Amino acid sequence: MAPLAQATTLAILDYWHKVEFFIPYGLEQYLDELEEWQSRPLLRSTLERPDGDWLGIDVPEDKAVTGYNLFLGIFDKSQISRVCESVLPHPQTASNDESAFENEERTELEGLTCFAKLPLDRAGNPVIDAISISTAPWALGQTLASGLQSLSYAAFDEAREDLIQRLRDFMSSRGPFAGRTMQASEVLKLQTLLCDWAGFSPDDAQPVAVLAAKVKSLNGKVSEKAVPDDAEKEDEEEDVLEELDILNSFYIRDIERAIEGISSGNIPPTLAQYLIALPATNRIDLYSEGGCTAILNALRPRFLNRGHWLADADQSMSLMQQFALNQIREKTENGGLFAVNGPPGTGKTTLLRDLFADNIVQRARILAGLAKADDAFVKDSCRVRFKGNSSTVTLRPLIDTLTGFEMVVASSNNAAVENISVDLVKRKALGEAWRQFGYLQPVAHNIAVKDGKGGATSPQGEQMPWGLISCALGNSRNRRLFNERFSMFSLETKSSEHPKRFWDWLKEPNPLSFSQAREFFHQADQAVEYALTERERLAQLLDIIGHGSEADYLAPSIARIQAAKTQIDVISAAQIGNQQEVSTLQQTLQQLILEQQLIDRSSPGFWARLFRTQEAKAYFQRRKSNALNQLSTHQGLTDLQTKATKLADKMSEATGHLEVEEQNLSELTQQWCDWNAEYDRLRARLCVPRLPAKALDLVSDEQLQIEGLWHDEELARLRSALFAAALQLQQAWVHETAQSGGALRTNLVGVNKLLSNQVPEDPDHTLRIWQNLFMVVPVVSSTFASFANQFRGLGPSSLGWVFIDEAGQAVPQAAVGALWRARRCVVVGDPLQIEPVFTLPTPLIDALGQLHPVTADNAYAPHCVSVQRLADQANRFGAYASFMDENIWIGSPLRVHRRCHEPMFSLANRIAYDNKMVYGLRNRAPLADPLIDLASGWVDIRGAVERKQSVPEQIEFMTKVIVSLFQRDRALPELYVISPFKAIRQAMREQIMQVEWQYPAPKRDELKHWVKRSIGTVHTFQGKEEKTVFMILGADPENAGGAQWASSKPNLINVALTRAQHCVYLVGDVELWGTLPYFKEACRGETNLPRWKRGDFAVIAQKVKSDKSVSKTPALE
Repeated sequence: MAPLAQATTLAILDYWHKVEFFIPYGLEQYLDELEEWQSRPLLRSTLERPDGDWLGIDVPEDKAVTGYNLFLGIFDKSQISRVCESVLPHPQTASNDESAFENEERTELEGLTCFAKLPLDRAGNPVIDAISISTAPWALGQTLASGLQSLSYAAFDEAREDLIQRLRDFMSSRGPFAGRTMQASEVLKLQTLLCDWAGFSPDDAQPVAVLAAKVKSLNGKVSEKAVPDDAEKEDEEEDVLEELDILNSFYIRDIERAIEGISSGNIPPTLAQYLIALPATNRIDLYSEGGCTAILNALRPRFLNRGHWLADADQSMSLMQQFALNQIREKTENGGLFAVNGPPGTGKTTLLRDLFADNIVQRARILAGLAKADDAFVKDSCRVRFKGNSSTVTLRPLIDTLTGFEMVVASSNNAAVENISVDLVKRKALGEAWRQFGYLQPVAHNIAVKDGKGGATSPQGEQMPWGLISCALGNSRNRRLFNERFSMFSLETKSSEHPKRFWDWLKEPNPLSFSQAREFFHQADQAVEYALTERERLAQLLDIIGHGSEADYLAPSIARIQAAKTQIDVISAAQIGNQQEVSTLQQTLQQLILEQQLIDRSSPGFWARLFRTQEAKAYFQRRKSNALNQLSTHQGLTDLQTKATKLADKMSEATGHLEVEEQNLSELTQQWCDWNAEYDRLRARLCVPRLPAKALDLVSDEQLQIEGLWHDEELARLRSALFAAALQLQQAWVHETAQSGGALRTNLVGVNKLLSNQVPEDPDHTLRIWQNLFMVVPVVSSTFASFANQFRGLGPSSLGWVFIDEAGQAVPQAAVGALWRARRCVVVGDPLQIEPVFTLPTPLIDALGQLHPVTADNAYAPHCVSVQRLADQANRFGAYASFMDENIWIGSPLRVHRRCHEPMFSLANRIAYDNKMVYGLRNRAPLADPLIDLASGWVDIRGAVERKQSVPEQIEFMTKVIVSLFQRDRALPELYVISPFKAIRQAMREQIMQVEWQYPAPKRDELKHWVKRSIGTVHTFQGKEEKTVFMILGADPENAGGAQWASSKPNLINVALTRAQHCVYLVGDVELWGTLPYFKEACRGETNLPRWKRGDFAVIAQKVKSDKSVSKTPALE
C-alpha cells in the first residue's frame, strides 16, 4: 500500500476508534429484558452496612441461580453530553434549531450505563478473567484531564495495561476472601479502583452497582431471560493477565486489529476499497449511453449465473437485478467490494438468493470433480487443542479448492439478518413447484421448533423449513441454540414431519449415494450449459440478423466484387493501351528500317568516305541518327513488353481475386441462409428478448426494466434444477463423509466446540473448523455487534463472501471487522431510507473529526455517512441520484419496485427517488378484505402539543382505532403506528397500556409484545413491512421546529410510506405539514391523498354490524 493511502486509512480508523471510546454500554436495555425480580440496584448505604445481604435476590421457587452479573459504576448516559458541553468549544444549538431535533431524535443517550460488568459464580465469587470494561468512562476522564487530542490507540493501550495491573493487585489483596464470596466492601473497592483508573466519577445520585441474577428453571433449562437479545457481547475468554474484554463497543477490537494490520502493510482489498473512494473519473454512469451499453454487454446469456433459486419459473429478475448479479460475479471473482443500491421492494433479497444459489453450484462443481467423497479433505490430519481444555479433536482440513465459498450475512439490523437467514429456509421462500424439495430438512425442522411452556411446537404450513441452507448465529444465545438443536437434542412434536438432530438424521439412509448425486449434478450442469450456449448463439445471431438485412450483410462482399471487377477493367484498359503503344513503335521501327535501306543506297564512294567530304559527313550523320532511333524504338518495345507481362500478371491476380470474392459472396449468401434457418429454429423454440432500438432506451423503457433480458421459463427451471442437484450432491457428500470414520464427523466435533465458545490454541485451526460448518450450512448470519466474537481468530480475507444488508442504516465503523475478514463483500441498502442511529452528541463527533484533515469534512462521520454511502463510492458502476441539494453517487441501482400499492409507490418515487423507480407489482388489485374500508389518506386532526411533539387528540384517535379493531376482530390489529418523534411513540405506548379494555381484553404480555412490535419511531421499522401503516405526525404551528426537522430530508416519510403494502394514513395537521417539503407531495397532483376525518373511521364499527355474533364497537368521532 502506498504511504499516502496507508496514512489515509489509518487516520479514518483512528477517528472511528476515538468515536467508539465514547459509546456507552446499554445497561438499561439489558435490564429491561430481565424479569423485575431478576435484578436489584446496590446503593452505597447497602454496601456500607456490615450486615447487608448484597447478594440477596428473591428467586421464584421454580428457578435456581446459576451465577450473577455485577455492573459497576452506574451513571446516566446524559453525563456524556454534559461533559461534552463543558469541554467542547461550540455551544449547544438553540432548542428550535433543526440540529437540536436531529440530536434529540437520532441519538440514543437515554438510560443507565456503567463502567464494567463482572461475572460472579453461583456463590458470588468474582470471575475476574471474564470482566468487561467500558471505554466511555476512561474517554470522559481523559478528555476532562487533557482534552480530546489526548485520546489515542496508544494512550488507551497504556491505560489498559494499567487497569490489568490494578486488577491483579485487587485479586492479590483479597487475601482470606480469595476463592470465596465477594464482600460488599470489595464492591466499593472495585468501584473506587475503576473511578481512579478512569479519572471520572459517576453522579452520587446513582447506585454504586446493579446486580443481575442468571437463573435456570428447575427442569434444567437455562432461562432465556438470562441472556437478553440486546446483550450480544460475550467474553472472548482471554486471560485478564493478557487482555480485557470491551463492554461498551462492539467494534473497537476489530478496528484495533485493522489498525495493527495496516500499520504493518497488510490491508485486505475489500477494506482498502471501502476506505478510499474510487476517483469520479473512473465511474460509469449507468443512466448514460456508455452505461447502458455496458449493461447490454453484461447481460449476454453467457454471463448468466448458473445456479438459480428454487423459485417459480415465471418469476424473472429485473434488468438491473440481473446486471448487478452478473457484475458481482465478474468483478469480485478474485476479491473486492461491490455495492448495490436498492430502494424498498426492489428485490435485494431476491438478488442475494441467486448469489447464494450460484455459489453453491460453483462449489458443487468442485465436489463433482472428485473421484470419491473423501477426496474433499487433505490426506493428513492434525490435532486441535482448545484453550482451557485438555481434550483434543482430530481435524482433516478441506482441500483449498473447496474453500472461499463461505457466505455470511451481516447487518446492524436484527430484522434484516433474520429476513434473509431465517426466512430463507422456510417453504414460503420456494416456488410452488419446489415446495417438496428438501436439504437436511429434518435437521432444519429441529432447529426451527419452538420449545415453550406448552411444549415443543413445529412450524406450520409455509413456515415449515425446507432445508438447512442458512442459520442465524451471531450472539451466544443463537449459537448455543443452533448447536443444541443441530447436535444434541432431537425434539418431539405433533408434526407428521419428524424433526431430528444431525446425528439422528445421519442414521437414516440418504436417497442418493455420492456417486449417484454426482452423476445427476453432471447431467443438470450439462443441460444448463447447453441451454445457455443455445441462447448465447441466439444472441449472436440477433446481433447480426436483428440489426440488418441480407443486403446489408452482403454489401461489403458485393462492394469487394465490384472493386475487383473495376480493377480488372483498369488492367484491361492498361493492356489495350500498352498494345497500341507496341503497334505504334513497331510501325516506327519498320519505317526506320526502310529509311536505313534508303540511306545505305545513297552511300558516297570510297574516296569521299576516306576524305570525309561534306557529302560523306551528311551520310554518316543520317545513318547514326537512324541507328539511334532504332535503338530507342527497340528499347521502347522492350519496356512495353515488360509492362505487358506485369499487366498480364495483375490481370491473372485480379481475375483470381474476383473468383475468390464471388465464391465468398456465394458462401456468405449461403451462410446468411443458414443463419436465418438457425435463427428461425432457435426463435421457434426459445424466447427472443425485445432489445432496445438504442442502448439509451434502457433508461426509459419500463417494460424492459421489469422483464429484463434473456429470461425464459425453461432456462429458469433448468438453472433451479441445477441448484437443487447441487444441494443433493452436497447432502450426499455430507451424509457419506459424516458416517463413522468419516473426516467430516470428527471435524463437526470441532464445530460443536467452536460454537460452544471454546477457542483453538492455534488460530489457523479456527478457520479450518469454520469451513466445515459452511460445507453443511452454506449461509450463516450475524449482526455487526456479534461479528467480532463469532469470528474471533479469523484473519484478513478469511471468509469467502460477506453480504451486508440494510447497509444504509449502519454506521460506517460497524463494517470494519466484516470487511477485514471478507475476501469478497456485497453491500446492499438504500441511503434514502433511515440514516444510522448514533449514540453520541454531534458536536462531539464533529470535534473528533477535526483532529485530522482526512476526517475534518465529515466524509467519514457516523452521523453523516453510512456503510452504504462509503461502499457506493467504491463502486465503478452506479448512477447519480438527487438528494436534497446535491447529486450523490449510488452503487449499481435497482429500479423495479414490487412491494407497495398505490399511492405509496408514487409518493415515495416522487419524494425520494426522482421518479427513477419502476412500478413492477404484478397483482395491483386492492385487498379483498382490508383492515379498514377506507383508502389511503390524510386524517386531518389538529391540536396543541403536550410533552414535546405529542398532540393528545391524535394519540386519542389512534388509540380508539386500535381498540375498535381489537373489539371488532377479537385480535390485536396487524398494523404499524409510526412517528418521527420519540415523544409520540412513548405517549402512544403508555396510552395503549392504560386502556380499560372491555371484555374480552388482550392478555397483558400479548399487549406488551404488540406495543413493542407495532408502535415506534420510524427508525424502529426499518426493514419491516405491514399491510396497513399509520404515521402520527404531531407538532402544532406554535411548536413547528420538530416538523421542520422531520421534513428537512425525504428519509422519514419515505420509510413510513414504504413500510405500507396496501394502505397508509397520515395523521396530523394538514395546514402545518401539508406545506412542508416532501410532505406537501401528499397534498398535490396525482399523489394528492384524500382527506379523512375522525368520524370516517366509524366504518370499523359498521363492518361489525353484519356479524351479529360480535358486539358493536364504539364509533370514532
